[in-house]
Amino acid sequence: MSDGAQNQNLSRRDMMRLGATGVAAAGIGNLPAAADEKAASDKLPKRRYGRTGLEIGWLIGASDWTKELIPRAVHAGVNYWHKAQRWTADSLPRPLKSQPRESYYLECVVDRVGGDHSHGRIDEEQHYQFVKSCLKASGVGYYDVFKFHFGYHSIEEAKQNPGMVRAFERLKKEGLVKHLAISQHHYNNIGGDMAWDILDYLAEHQPYDATQFFYTYNDRKEVGEWIDVAKKHDIATIAMKTMGGVGRAASDPKFKKLLADPKYHDTTPAAAMVKWLRSNENLTGAVIATKNFDQFRENAGAATASLAMAPHDHATLALLAGYNKGLTCLLCAECVSTCPEHLAIADIFRYERYARDYYDLDRAQKEYAALTKNGSSCAGCGDCLPACPQEIDIASKLKDVHRLLG
Repeated sequence: MSDGAQNQNLSRRDMMRLGATGVAAAGIGNLPAAADEKAASDKLPKRRYGRTGLEIGWLIGASDWTKELIPRAVHAGVNYWHKAQRWTADSLPRPLKSQPRESYYLECVVDRVGGDHSHGRIDEEQHYQFVKSCLKASGVGYYDVFKFHFGYHSIEEAKQNPGMVRAFERLKKEGLVKHLAISQHHYNNIGGDMAWDILDYLAEHQPYDATQFFYTYNDRKEVGEWIDVAKKHDIATIAMKTMGGVGRAASDPKFKKLLADPKYHDTTPAAAMVKWLRSNENLTGAVIATKNFDQFRENAGAATASLAMAPHDHATLALLAGYNKGLTCLLCAECVSTCPEHLAIADIFRYERYARDYYDLDRAQKEYAALTKNGSSCAGCGDCLPACPQEIDIASKLKDVHRLLG
């Protein structure tokens, strides 16, 4: 049976399982891929992408979404596509090809060269040539956004090495890119700075129009403070790594038993998380890992403008936060500064999230294998423990992750 047929015949049991959020989202499923926009009862809200003036759908699309998912995503209002440089003229989705080029926005992610994000280098000429080669292969004409992937190691590097900005400026002058963005990580494991400190500096001194960063429920206050600072500077803010613990909780029988309590009715941890993120009016949008149509339907349904946070959503997130305590790293990287081995603890636990929350073990193992030092290098000294707001037994968890990914 097709998704459309299923959604037109929702049983009472299905409605109870989906709740208000899920039923609203299910409406997205029975829309034909090429349906007229007027037929849609719920569209993703749009927000202004900072000073660029672009109006983007709140839920960010990604080039690794399945071919079957993209038509429905386009119809639901997804118009900004993350890592679009992966698409060639042959693989560019038909739903995008069939639209005027100005009706959707493509982002080209630019990485360091000669190594990974911790050890590679910024090289103006190679970044410039990379974007030109991607444009040639894709035939899209231009990229709306040039994004520096993983970001600067430190404020000092941002001051001293303008290569990424210069590559952008050359490409912009030729009409090949329009706006400059950065996806910023923490680098205290290599003696660098925290993401929010780097972003604060960039807001005052660099021409970045948009930023992307880790953000999930119960995160460090500095992340929320950055979102407010960015709003004052008219800089766009995109949250990533948003679903902290959601995937593993959803597959845990003990958590599911707790969630069956009536006070958590009509929602799920994923839907509550989406509504919580969207409730921040200063947050432009969110990148949420989406592997299939059911996940998209849940996320898009929760993101629609008509659905506000309810008491059961707050209760569900509080339940999730309690579940995550001692178990799920929120990627704040505070522990890294105290590690005598300089292990990239937050990166290791980020790869664990790929495996346990996003169900992408292959990607997690590949990323883990590229580390210079992995979890097996932990000396078990315990110096990191006082720094962890999640009260995680980090040494024990590193061993566990090494068994999973090593």
